[in-house]
Amino acid sequence: MIFTSEVSMQTVAEAVIILFALLLFRNFITNIIIKILKKLSEKYNLKNIALVVDSIEKPLVNFFTFTGIYFALIVLPFNANIAGFINKVYRTFIIITLTQCGLNIVTAYAAELNNAYTNINDKKERTQMSKTVFPLVSKLIKVIIIVIAVAAIAVEFNFKQLSSILAGLGIGGAALALASQDLIKNFFGGFVILTDKSFSVGDWIRVDSFEGIVEELGLRSTKIRTVDKELVTVPNSRFADRELINYSARENRRANFTLGAVYDTPSDKLKNTIEKIKNMLDNHPMVKENSALVKFDKFSSSSLDIVVQYLTNTADYTEYMNIKNDINFKIIDIFNNEQVSFAFSSMSIYMENSKNL
Repeated sequence: MIFTSEVSMQTVAEAVIILFALLLFRNFITNIIIKILKKLSEKYNLKNIALVVDSIEKPLVNFFTFTGIYFALIVLPFNANIAGFINKVYRTFIIITLTQCGLNIVTAYAAELNNAYTNINDKKERTQMSKTVFPLVSKLIKVIIIVIAVAAIAVEFNFKQLSSILAGLGIGGAALALASQDLIKNFFGGFVILTDKSFSVGDWIRVDSFEGIVEELGLRSTKIRTVDKELVTVPNSRFADRELINYSARENRRANFTLGAVYDTPSDKLKNTIEKIKNMLDNHPMVKENSALVKFDKFSSSSLDIVVQYLTNTADYTEYMNIKNDINFKIIDIFNNEQVSFAFSSMSIYMENSKNL
């Protein structure tokens, strides 16, 4: 039997009234609680309570919804088994509500700390803390909260048979242990990255054959957006035993290339071209001072080679390419003004005239 006694219309009406009353006044009750807590936080200047208040508003509404359903059900004369199950479900919803509050509070505190670090003068430290440390630590705390909630729910429903099920998996259990080994290795790899400060979110790095901007540093892996806009997920453990290049850690990028002039270029024009390119680089606002090198390098098979080297005043890849683009066009203008032609790979064949014998 589901019920221990006959269910009267009066009992059903009472259950419906209780349900609709709590559903109708849940927002009103929540607002009253929120206002009281906010007044207390303002009166005693408790910013931490203010953060908590804003974080628990939605979970409170959900709590009163669950409570309304629970009070409506316990009015009905269910038997002991069903009544016990209802109590367990209600306690489970309380655990879920507390978990939601905890997750929201962690998110709020992470955002608050992030805003607090925006006034730090050291830009790199600010980026390291706000974009890397806080998201990673908040994720760790959220994982702990969820694990505790799952364990509490398991205890509530008396899932004692869970251990025996896992023990009976045999080979599957061994595979799970091996998988956990890699997970732990990746997890600690993330903390090694933070403590070693090898890179942070927003840095341009290269590991193995992958090169790009770090978009996210997680507990298990790091996401890199490559030049081709591909999103590559790299396990954190790989950074411990691989060579890592952090291009953002440097202040400059080097440009190094060779220009070829045709062989019939007069020496004076070649000298003027080299001097003008050197002067242009020395006076360029985005070229590092005293870093430009322009020299007549060698006689190649089909050209007179001029080596050009300089450092840009930026490490940003896009800005670096814009600087190269501007300089390359200025070099073309210099060649055109000096009437010097660019050489290209070619072969000349000379035919000797001879009289027929």
